[in-house]
Amino acid sequence: MLPPYHCRGERVMSIAATPLRVFAFIRRRRAARPKRSMEEWITLAIARGLSLAVVGGLVYVTYVVEMTSFDDFRKCNRNRTITRLEWVLGSRPAEDCRHL
Repeated sequence: MLPPYHCRGERVMSIAATPLRVFAFIRRRRAARPKRSMEEWITLAIARGLSLAVVGGLVYVTYVVEMTSFDDFRKCNRNRTITRLEWVLGSRPAEDCRHL
């Protein structure tokens, strides 16, 4: 006869049961939420697409501005060996091309 459930490798059983408890919690949460209509799915898809476009546009504009300033710096300091990565990360020299 086997010992009671709580005596049989309690530690191993609790570790193995943890994912089941987590998945059961997620399943209960998903069941508690109301189902979405087709209009809501379309609205969410449009909102996600627009937010992705806005973030992509901001990243592109930031890249263009950074590379333009790097190219301007390289035009007047041809002998400098700074890389684009160093420039973008912010290690910029103290002197610049502006003449007072």
